[in-house]
Amino acid sequence: MDYDILVSLRKLGLTTYEAKTYFALLRFGMLTASEISSITGVPYPKVYTSIEKLKSFNLVSVAGQRPSMFKVEPPSKSLGELRDRMIEDIRKTSDLLISELTPLYTAISKMRFYGRTNVLGRSRINRTLSKIISKTSKSISISLPIYEPIPHNKLLQTLLKLSKKNVTVRLIVQSDELEKRAEDLGFEVKKTTAPLPLMLISDDKTVMVVNKFETEDGLEQWSGIISSCPECIKNVVKMFQNAWNGEILTADIERVCLTRDEVKALMKYLREWPSRKDISQVT
Repeated sequence: MDYDILVSLRKLGLTTYEAKTYFALLRFGMLTASEISSITGVPYPKVYTSIEKLKSFNLVSVAGQRPSMFKVEPPSKSLGELRDRMIEDIRKTSDLLISELTPLYTAISKMRFYGRTNVLGRSRINRTLSKIISKTSKSISISLPIYEPIPHNKLLQTLLKLSKKNVTVRLIVQSDELEKRAEDLGFEVKKTTAPLPLMLISDDKTVMVVNKFETEDGLEQWSGIISSCPECIKNVVKMFQNAWNGEILTADIERVCLTRDEVKALMKYLREWPSRKDISQVT
């Protein structure tokens, strides 16, 4: 029976020491910390820690001084209040999680339905870009920001091989040097100074958009989206054409097919990883 009571107290959020301390006070009435330690086997310093926690739950109170004596509050009242607080905390926590995670769940579900996939990390993005490029058979359009998911030298050599197979290559670049090299290879090329992500359009059937950002820790993170969704393809083609015309990009691939809340969820949980400080506060 004692074991069942202790287990039940643990389920209310008490530690083993706190549960033993509470049950000893309930069974024997007013006790000192020394007496509690002797009866329960709880280390003497831990008795005071347990008492403070139980007092914060309004489960026990001080009954006398010199030496300090402790007693339990009526269980029908104190345990009932603790139960009600726990139920309210669970309700608030679950409501928060539902409101935060439902948009993320629906966004990911929609992305799968529409043939969209998130790719995180520079190495995975590098491999994915290389795979898409190698399967291109008719035309490929790529915007090349200053940062390089794939080294520009390697990329230009790969595109040259495609060009020799009669694949049309269009590039948007951000440096004079890269513009000249692309022109020398016979590619259609435009230079822009406007900020832009890496955009790839392969055979008008697959698109990929890649962005680089930094976490609060200053760590470099890479995030990419691949899609075969017709609306996404249409949107990225428009973005590419705007960049080709020298316009500043305002559209984003995530804005298509998703609600505003779903876009926010993707931006929050797939692009911004918790900092070490945030994680340390949780653990």
